[in-house]
Amino acid sequence: MEYKTSEMVLLHGDPAVATFDMMEELFVDLRPEIQKARMYAKSDSPVLIEASAGPELEMLAQAIHNGSDRKGKPYAVISLSGTTNEEQKHVLFGDPKRGLQGAILDCNHGTLMIQGIDKLTLPMQSQLARVLRTKRVMNQVNVSQYRYVDVRFICTTSKNLTELRNQFLFRSDLLFTLRALRVRIPKLKSRPSDIRNMLEFYFNDYDRKYGSKHTLTENAWNTILNYPWDSNILQLSAFCERMLLTAPKQVIHTAYVKELFSELYEKDSGIYDRTDADSEDNVNYIEAFGNPAASGSGNQDLSSTSHKGDSKGEPIQPSLLPNIPESNDIYRDLIVACLRQNNGNKKATAKQLGISTTTLWRKLQYYHLN
Repeated sequence: MEYKTSEMVLLHGDPAVATFDMMEELFVDLRPEIQKARMYAKSDSPVLIEASAGPELEMLAQAIHNGSDRKGKPYAVISLSGTTNEEQKHVLFGDPKRGLQGAILDCNHGTLMIQGIDKLTLPMQSQLARVLRTKRVMNQVNVSQYRYVDVRFICTTSKNLTELRNQFLFRSDLLFTLRALRVRIPKLKSRPSDIRNMLEFYFNDYDRKYGSKHTLTENAWNTILNYPWDSNILQLSAFCERMLLTAPKQVIHTAYVKELFSELYEKDSGIYDRTDADSEDNVNYIEAFGNPAASGSGNQDLSSTSHKGDSKGEPIQPSLLPNIPESNDIYRDLIVACLRQNNGNKKATAKQLGISTTTLWRKLQYYHLN
């Protein structure tokens, strides 16, 4: 089961193999949330999983499906990251021109997992809320016709939906429907028992795979356990593989572990500076506004940046700059500034930035500036 739109796979059929018993064995610190999800599995109402992307999130969604009466019925996953309103409409509700009936109908009597529900556009939020309320989907050709559906929705987000609601970016009715059955997966750094279990698993797995027969000193072991892991277990897995592949001696000491932490997570290499942009969009940005890396900070003073695309050669005025809290993305700020300078004219803004209107639309969707 696969839908392709603009060369992006938005939906894929994942075999739902994970179970609650399997998860409780692997993730000790997640057992309270897993028990909560066990109870949710009895219901047909939608479930909201708040977590960063990672194996734990996907396994929990599969376990909810397998722990319900829908086990053995259709199970599919949609990722909304980087999608437009039209793409979301097609993948969810179908595209008659291509003979697709949509993921919701394809998953009838089963489970549909929507990754990144915070990326759902407001028009699609309205349609999804209607489906949840009426249990039916309108025909895309004849809106007077509809089909009843029985789908269990599992939605995931890494964003605070309440904050999005306060910014009028998320519908209240959909938010309160999803929040009733909510599960939160904390970051790995707040789950010490899970770090210990997964460290043992990955260390032994890669050691066996590469035949290296390494061992960790007690101090090295504790250094890894106490490290503030910011991501999920995939970060720990990648670290273990790198450590065992490049360890200079069979006995791995603390100094080498700290050296790896510094290299992988604490020291940014110069190759990541934007002095030599490798994409057309970034080249256009730099030509128009200068190199943001030169300031050494994402919060460059835009008021002192000359705009070469302006025939008058005038700098962007401070009054036009966006007042966006917690914004550290120079390109997001530039887009907002140019939009304000062009009074919201997207065609003029795209020309000013040196990108196509299609690219500008995608960036507006990505930055939630629409």
